[in-house]
Amino acid sequence: MGIMRNRYHDAQLGATAMPNALVAAAAEGLPSINRRQVLHSLAASSAAAAALVAAIPAAPAAEHPDADLFWLDQEMAEAETQMNLANKACCRAGKIADKLYPPQPAAWAEPRMPDHVHEMVASMLVRDLAIPEKQPAPLRDFHRARDQQRAAQRALQDAFLDKVDEINRQAGVDAAEAAYRARSAEFYKVGDRILAMPANTLQGIIVKLRAADKIDAKSEALISIAADIRRLAGGGGREG
Repeated sequence: MGIMRNRYHDAQLGATAMPNALVAAAAEGLPSINRRQVLHSLAASSAAAAALVAAIPAAPAAEHPDADLFWLDQEMAEAETQMNLANKACCRAGKIADKLYPPQPAAWAEPRMPDHVHEMVASMLVRDLAIPEKQPAPLRDFHRARDQQRAAQRALQDAFLDKVDEINRQAGVDAAEAAYRARSAEFYKVGDRILAMPANTLQGIIVKLRAADKIDAKSEALISIAADIRRLAGGGGREG
């Protein structure tokens, strides 16, 4: 991504693309998925699910107990794909912006106090150092010159950041980052929905574990799965 107003990024970015094409890749809607597609997908890796799919005629009269979790698992996979596309768009926009940034101003450095002024300071009472009226003229002049230098450097830095902001907008960085944030929010929201949904089979618990690993929510997953185990061990079965 490009340089932001409150900090600088060191990351190297990917291949370039025109700004007006950046958000298009990230802004595509999630493909529609129905329960039958999910069950057929599950059948490819599960003999039990294959039997279930074969038993379902035109309409799913008897769904798998964790059909909703399987559907969300597929939805999360699609959300992750779209999030990754949006991230690549950010990288392309950032690579474009990086080539357009002006040189960054040098960092401001505190000027060295002249020896004769330093000797004046050493001879003063500590309580008088903070009172301008009690400071000798050379010390006041030094402080004034230092403050002017700092203000001038700050003005250069602000001008640089203003230019960076303009370049980021023109290169599509801002729009690409907004699209990425939206896609990331969708991805994590689906993960939260998975962990909040009761699991009724080992396959459903595996879906939860996979989601928790992707969104780094292992503690939440343990709490959710523990509740599933207690419910199933108690003979509660599927929660309606």
